[in-house]
Amino acid sequence: MMTQSRLSTLAKPILAAVFILTLYSILFRKTDDDTDKILEPQGYINDEDPLFLKQQFMQHELSHKNTGGNNNKLQSDDNGIVIDKKFLDQMDKKTHKCPDYVVYSQKRHPPFSIGRFKYPYMRPAPKCRTFVSSAVESVIEDLKSKINDPDLARLLENCLPNTLDTTILWHQPKMKTPPKHDTLLPQSFIVTGDIHAEWLRDAARQLSVYQPMIRFDPKLKELILGAINTQAYYIINSPYCNAFHPPPGSGVKRGDTAFDQVHPKPDWKQVFECKYELDSLASFLTLTNEYYENSQGDTSFINNSWLRAFEKVLIILHRESVPSFDEETGQMLPFYYSFQRNTNIGSETLPLGGVGNPVNYGTGLIRSAFRPSDDATILQFFIPGNIHMLTELKKARSTYLTYENIARDSMLVETADTFINALSSGIEKYGIVNHPIYGKVYAYEVDGYGSATFMDDANIPSLLSIPDLGYTTIDDEIYQNTRKMILSKQGNPYYLKGHFFEGIGGPHIGLRNAWPMSLLVRIRTTNDDDEIISSLDMIMRNTANLGLMHESIHVNSRQGRDYTRPWFAWCNSEFGKTILHLAKNKPHLIFKKEWQNVPYDIENVLSQSI
Repeated sequence: MMTQSRLSTLAKPILAAVFILTLYSILFRKTDDDTDKILEPQGYINDEDPLFLKQQFMQHELSHKNTGGNNNKLQSDDNGIVIDKKFLDQMDKKTHKCPDYVVYSQKRHPPFSIGRFKYPYMRPAPKCRTFVSSAVESVIEDLKSKINDPDLARLLENCLPNTLDTTILWHQPKMKTPPKHDTLLPQSFIVTGDIHAEWLRDAARQLSVYQPMIRFDPKLKELILGAINTQAYYIINSPYCNAFHPPPGSGVKRGDTAFDQVHPKPDWKQVFECKYELDSLASFLTLTNEYYENSQGDTSFINNSWLRAFEKVLIILHRESVPSFDEETGQMLPFYYSFQRNTNIGSETLPLGGVGNPVNYGTGLIRSAFRPSDDATILQFFIPGNIHMLTELKKARSTYLTYENIARDSMLVETADTFINALSSGIEKYGIVNHPIYGKVYAYEVDGYGSATFMDDANIPSLLSIPDLGYTTIDDEIYQNTRKMILSKQGNPYYLKGHFFEGIGGPHIGLRNAWPMSLLVRIRTTNDDDEIISSLDMIMRNTANLGLMHESIHVNSRQGRDYTRPWFAWCNSEFGKTILHLAKNKPHLIFKKEWQNVPYDIENVLSQSI
């Protein structure tokens, strides 16, 4: 038993320690509000008035004049550090080991931009970049010299090259004498970012921003040609799957695999995940079509591998256009695909034993088991996916998919025409529905029985992205009705709005997180300057001061500090594409005074610089 004298002796130092700790906490503690003020960049502005934001974006030429119009000033932080060859050489010397970009992307790296946000420089050292394109670098430098806002210039500098800087884990140029397991064709493996696998959709979207530059950079052109060949290989072997491991012979370490109950059973050595998503197959055609368009009609991709992959695509379209029940007998028809996952998340698996909810006959539509968010569809006729497939088939048929180019496989052309006709009528008849408030709109999903889901998800293809896909124009009445619906809380359950951020989200992350990607698509699908400026400002204010795009942001998180996926290359590419879109169509919103009336022309820029 402890005596009173011993207790008294021990109590003195304990009380002294408590007193010191209490005093320390009083003197040095910071409230949440204080912390916010400390972490906010100097000059941080929370004003959301559209007129104020417009003035901020359109009057930066005044500050430019104050610096004497020196373009290098845009490339330096407030200490005058210029990102030039000397700086990059020093960066290489100081980098002894290339960092894990998942970690690197969550820390601020100098030099910082000179604007209100003081964005860090988030590109890895040159020797750590996974691919370098002279054309892309030229476009970045040219845009930096023309963009009004130094923060916007830095954000573009970080985001536009992010896919090339960090996600090209393997690229094999064309070889004359390939070793075992290799082919004569170039190959490219592009990961999505912080997940060590290639999604067909993500990779196509990641590379899309570089397609207009391939004519001026043979290495970049071969990189994308390699991506087409690698995706063809994946589709030939596992046409129902959405995400893949590195190809054999690449030497790239495989990540973990999700062993789900899938029929037909995929080769799990090659497949990372096997969710059947109609837009994944359409994305393979997007990659191909954009290559053809920007390479001035190069058809070298039409080889045996590509033809086999395209044939697989058409086979899947045929299978998944079959209804759930026979039209005459009413008997259930065989299901070609099923997916079940052992999970407590409903959107990660399919109902009814893994086959999904029934669809009706005679619609002309094609079912999709999962959405581009990798969430299960509720009604399997996913309209944005059907629109995406239709537009890509039409683009292919109007260009390279001709009887002349594919004479020995004329059935591929005829089958493509059949689907173009069926999808065109099916979307018009079943994809357009009457909404009690907004009138005629595009549904997100239908089943052919009369059911429809009224919503939108941030991931592309989406209802918001319909003009971006090339299906219709921004001014189309039905699209405008749809746009009003999905950009409102009343019309879209996944339009999420908080104290600091708002936009379209989706069930994949939850009801508190909106996706910056939706704001980027919103910018590209409007002609309203105020809408563009307010959306762009909201994006710029919510990067967690890291100067990169993130997958999603908690709408009540100041400066976007509560986000998902620090390294999300797809959205970084979408940001680059959005700035290029504005440079071409709305230069007065982002360019210095002398460039505000000159639509940006990549071909003109690159023809002079390379």
